[in-house]
Amino acid sequence: MTRLLLAFAVCISVFATTALAQESKTPEGDKPTIFTRAPCDPLPDMLETIAKYKEDLLFIGDGMTFSAQTGRPNNGGMMFFVNQDTGTWSMLQLFGDGMSCMIMNGKSFKPFTGPSYFANTPTNSN
Repeated sequence: MTRLLLAFAVCISVFATTALAQESKTPEGDKPTIFTRAPCDPLPDMLETIAKYKEDLLFIGDGMTFSAQTGRPNNGGMMFFVNQDTGTWSMLQLFGDGMSCMIMNGKSFKPFTGPSYFANTPTNSN
């Protein structure tokens, strides 16, 4: 029983040390940052996946993500697809070498019908 408790204490201290080490990598005063993993494939392959959900292209744009390893920005195009019947949606980032990454996807897509978010902010009021 003592060995079991000792093993448990060692495991807790290892996890606590790991968490503290990860927290200490962020400079004081920095905003929280998340690191995600995005599946990537050549664009034609990624479009096959999106086609399985019968999502159509809704809008395109230019955007940027940041490398988890270096923090360096990655510029690329963006495509947003949605199935307006089922509410599923997908967002791809496109790169110059023909690769694309699914940055986000989800369900419950619906148009926003509320008031303008910025209508009453101090920067927009007269």
